[in-house]
Amino acid sequence: MQRKPLGEILKERGLITDDYIKFALLEQKATGEKLGEVLVRVGMVTDLEIARALSEQAVFPFLDIDILTPEPKALESIPFNFAKNNLVLPFSFENGTLKVAISDPFNQHLMNAIQRVAGRNVSFFVTGAQSLAKAIEKFYYFKEHSIEEDLKNLTERLKTNPTMDFDVEDLLNKLLILGIQRRATDLHLIPTQRSLQIFYRVDGILDPAIVFPHTVFRRLINVIKIRSQLDIAETRRPQDGRMSFTFLESKYDLRIATAPTSFGETVVIRYLPTGAQVQNLEYLGFDPEEIKLIDEIIAQPYGMFLITGPTGSGKSTTLFAALRRINLLEKNVLTAEDPVEYLLPLARQTQVSEEIGYTFARAIRAFLRLDPDVILVGEVRDEETATMAVRAALTGHLFLSTLHTNDAISSIFRLKDMGIKADLLSSALKGVIAQRLIRKICPACKEPYKPPKEVLEYYKLPEDREYYRGKGCFQCGGKGYLGRTVVCEIFFVDEELSKLIGEDPPLSVIYERARQKGFKNLREDAKEKVLAGITTPEEIKRVVG
Repeated sequence: MQRKPLGEILKERGLITDDYIKFALLEQKATGEKLGEVLVRVGMVTDLEIARALSEQAVFPFLDIDILTPEPKALESIPFNFAKNNLVLPFSFENGTLKVAISDPFNQHLMNAIQRVAGRNVSFFVTGAQSLAKAIEKFYYFKEHSIEEDLKNLTERLKTNPTMDFDVEDLLNKLLILGIQRRATDLHLIPTQRSLQIFYRVDGILDPAIVFPHTVFRRLINVIKIRSQLDIAETRRPQDGRMSFTFLESKYDLRIATAPTSFGETVVIRYLPTGAQVQNLEYLGFDPEEIKLIDEIIAQPYGMFLITGPTGSGKSTTLFAALRRINLLEKNVLTAEDPVEYLLPLARQTQVSEEIGYTFARAIRAFLRLDPDVILVGEVRDEETATMAVRAALTGHLFLSTLHTNDAISSIFRLKDMGIKADLLSSALKGVIAQRLIRKICPACKEPYKPPKEVLEYYKLPEDREYYRGKGCFQCGGKGYLGRTVVCEIFFVDEELSKLIGEDPPLSVIYERARQKGFKNLREDAKEKVLAGITTPEEIKRVVG
């Protein structure tokens, strides 16, 4: 049977157009790369999307390697040099068969070699080449370097000699690396009367990791402050800073926040990977109907499209995934970010800097002189930015940004609170997404169960359905959840709702009118994720309420 061309599969999935393929072929003639390599390099698709298409071509299962934790015994079955040179990652056993991730499912010579090296039956899974290369470096590093064991040994030595001398820079690096190993988004350092507690936020949940004697506290905080250019002498006021960190060629922009407490300053370090690939809306968890609504909003020639939610709810990730739905070859897209987290080579991306006065508002003002079609700004956080955003939206430009509100319709009140008049807002606002991130049931240990009756009644969920949970395994660290997906509500502002917003009624009136038009709120979307077996009722109660 003839293999379907890669480009055709990507087109069928709605990821690229004929124009994108023609452009990639032009690049290919100049560089000699494979078509898929060009498409990834210029940001038209991600390597994971290429991998999904290849898995469909080869009829091999796809593997999302970004949430994978290989079993140590599986890693031992294939030497590091062979794995690195051939892009091969062994990750688990099942009934004596070794599971292996590869990026090229049509390289039969390589697959035969893997069978010989492993000396057993092998089942193959397809994943992205770039992601696979990073994963191989990372997981074989952790196989040879037990960061957690090193930190435990240091704790034992400090227990007997709290004032002993040790390399504090090395301690900080190991704490940062352990966070990367655990897929953490934040590292928390919490001083108490007698100890320093280390927590990591993983999949939205704080997870206790290590406890040091309190004598470590001041030395570690001082190193963090020096590296992030904060004032060591100032301990009475909160401070904000940043520093960069590189681990195995992956760069991270670290945001540092301190605040005084009863037992000293508490510190939170947020991990922001730089140069990450922009994933698609389906990968993030949006269903086809939601994607269709988003497409309607961003198909507008001008207007304002906002994504709202608390810190850490994936707003920027969704914002760039939505931007990818626009034909970037035909549009002049300008972005102002803090920092530039995602690489989108077909857009003109800039990083704001408060130190030199290059703010979001000033960026918008400058962009309006650069013949833009689409303007993306990291956040609308003050009156000046809101005013410039509305001006851009009303002068023939599509404006995308994020905002901090609890739900989609509350963004109307928030913008009015920033000084935007109702009549201007009614003309400018085209749509708002409010979102949260909920944990997904671990696929490796997923099992049916019966949720508590009171939980089912609370969400009006049927009792005669089968529900699922994770019982806990190696892959999910015993938690029963692995990775996160989005739950959202999408407020699409049509002509009738636009007119209603201009009349400045109470938000409850706008909400009821939106409901009549089919508006689905966060809780309803979360319930659908439960009924689809993606998450549990207990998880949506934790996140959505």
